Amino acid sequence: MIRKAFAGVRASRYVGNRGMRILHTGAWSLIAKVAAAANLFLTVPFVLKALGADQFGVWTTLASLITFAGFLDFGLANGTMNLVASAHGRGDGERVGVIVREGRRTLVRIALFLGVIALAVVPWVPWHQLLGVPESMASTTRVSIGIVIATIILAIPLNLATRIQLGMGQGDRAYRWQAIGQILAACLVIVLARAQAGLELLVAATVATPLLASIANNIHLSRSFPASRTTAQSRDPSVAAAIRKEGLLFFVLQLSAAFAFSMDLPLISALRGPEEAGQYAIVQRLFSVIPMTLGLVWMPLWPLYRQALAAGDHGWVRRTLRGSMLAALGIASIGALVLGFGFDWIAGVWIQDTLDVSGYLILGFALWCVVDAAGTALATFLNAASIVRYQVVLAGIFAPSCLIAKAWAIESLGIVAVPWVTMTTYLCISLIPMLLFLPRLLPRVATRQY
Repeated sequence: MIRKAFAGVRASRYVGNRGMRILHTGAWSLIAKVAAAANLFLTVPFVLKALGADQFGVWTTLASLITFAGFLDFGLANGTMNLVASAHGRGDGERVGVIVREGRRTLVRIALFLGVIALAVVPWVPWHQLLGVPESMASTTRVSIGIVIATIILAIPLNLATRIQLGMGQGDRAYRWQAIGQILAACLVIVLARAQAGLELLVAATVATPLLASIANNIHLSRSFPASRTTAQSRDPSVAAAIRKEGLLFFVLQLSAAFAFSMDLPLISALRGPEEAGQYAIVQRLFSVIPMTLGLVWMPLWPLYRQALAAGDHGWVRRTLRGSMLAALGIASIGALVLGFGFDWIAGVWIQDTLDVSGYLILGFALWCVVDAAGTALATFLNAASIVRYQVVLAGIFAPSCLIAKAWAIESLGIVAVPWVTMTTYLCISLIPMLLFLPRLLPRVATRQY
């Protein structure tokens, strides 16, 4: 115990208290990401064998839609996290409790509103046509999409606990529950696939099982932080207004990102068929290891940026921003080289079969991962500093441009062009303008009150 404490003291001399918090949270985030990666990789060959190529493409497409839970909260979870981090950085625990309660009330209302809309819409939309599957699968597809939509709606208020814990520097607790949820999901999917379960059950096991861990995390937060419990007497309309103001801009960013980055599989499935969507999904999921790895740093770093800004430690912010961008470029480049040159061997071990994909598709993903790493490092700082309006303007141009270009490229050039289109439009419309704007931005951040 003494040796462990001494090692912690020595480490803190090199990286500081905030650095230690990043490392501690990042370590648990790593465990959660490894569990998510295991879920991602281990389940694919079992589901592919159980469903066949066509239904596997539908499964991957529907599973990818769960990312929409990240923007259907209208950015309010991130807005709440920023306000929690500011209050926590100033040592105002009572204010943290008020922010948490107002954020939760707002998100529950949004979930109820979206639930009513879903009940009216889901039965009438021809989902099988949108996913490019035969009419014989209409009922199966409708039930599966209903499960996904219900999961997304329930996740809106449940996922707030993770943002609250990150804002208070307790992200390790959230990531423990995430790891448990991913392990449970992987085990259940594999068991059901080996039992030759249908598409509906496999979709439910994939997307809904992690909600059990989210429920447990919310219960844990309520017990460990009693001030977060919602009471009718503790209303503060000014805090609710601040959350909405902060969150609305994040919502626009999240919506733009969802349409620009999360629509690849639905587009390919609709324009080229579910079989090509399944091939693309395998390459996409393999290269997703790089942003998942870097995500170990971005989520805990975001609220720490905000806490440092609230405390006036601008020197740390500048040093960390510079170091994070350089580290992101280095890590992403190494990861892209390893996955690019080892793709055939890794894919063969993973799916137990050969995958005939173009080298240009692999190269496109490799380069895109490096560009995306630099952009995410910068966006993490800008989000923490509430410099969002400029990003919103760029995102409002980037998202529709990227989506239109992808639709044209998929029909004209095939799936090989998708990562190249994403990278080119992002560089020209978003990343390069943000880098040019940064030198004028930093002095303004230093004089702003958080």
